[in-house]
Amino acid sequence: MNVSSSVHRLVDLPSNVQTSTLNISFTLASESKQVQVQIKTPDENQNWIVSAKGDAQGIYHLPPLSLGAGIGLPEGSYTMDILYKDGQTLTNTIPVTVSREAVSDAVSYVAETRMLSVRSPLAIVEAYDENMQEIPLSGENGYEIPENAERVLIGFPEEGLFFRLEP
Repeated sequence: MNVSSSVHRLVDLPSNVQTSTLNISFTLASESKQVQVQIKTPDENQNWIVSAKGDAQGIYHLPPLSLGAGIGLPEGSYTMDILYKDGQTLTNTIPVTVSREAVSDAVSYVAETRMLSVRSPLAIVEAYDENMQEIPLSGENGYEIPENAERVLIGFPEEGLFFRLEP
């Protein structure tokens, strides 16, 4: 079994409340295209039980796992149990490292002027209207957010860092 995992952080602006998510995918050679998966935190105080469906190549993706807004994920070895319908269990451990890097200067927003500043030209910045239709934005490090924008998403995928703004 080949397992990959990553931790992403979503920061709501302007409150700066952070939500950490654990994203897991794995390959599995199995007759069953749907399995139940239990993930336990290193201290085993929290766990998730989710259903995962494999694609034609046997790749399974779990939904993002979180402990809730403002609660960080603990570092360490998570336990993943794959539960088959016939009662068999396959266990794997997943090492999880959580970045402690400060992000306060990555993005800033001034509501009075509707100006969004982003520290990197490599960031992905997308704005959406009330129907979730994308609104084109222009700029490299500074963006004037249009009045009809209901949600703005700023992503630094290489860092696993994402911001959400609802102006």
